Amino acid sequence: MIDPQNFIDRMLEVENLTDSLEDEEADYLLNWGVTKLKEQLVGFEDTEAAGEYTNDLMGFMRTLNQTIGNLENILPEDLVELDARRQRANLPEQGLTATAYSDSAALLKTMTPRQALEYLLLPNQKEE
Repeated sequence: MIDPQNFIDRMLEVENLTDSLEDEEADYLLNWGVTKLKEQLVGFEDTEAAGEYTNDLMGFMRTLNQTIGNLENILPEDLVELDARRQRANLPEQGLTATAYSDSAALLKTMTPRQALEYLLLPNQKEE
């Protein structure tokens, strides 16, 4: 069994996971990431595999940070990239169509960064 704390510490040291966010949103995203790492790393026995998962999760968080930092200019393609990162990190998919990506991008432009974080991190709460 691996110790998730090593991977959590690694995540917390990476500045570009939250550099586009204000402190409150950055804390929200980091707390979410720490929770995900704790949940996902439970079944890992191999340090290398746990490191790869951590990198994938941080890649998703980095892309999310960049997306939230550019909400006023968000494009449907940004959400496609975010979902690709989400899939690599083994997170629940949004399963959006091209039209839904476009609709989501338009909606996100009207949100605060915190609302956008919650919207993008809790995909199962969306209405179809």
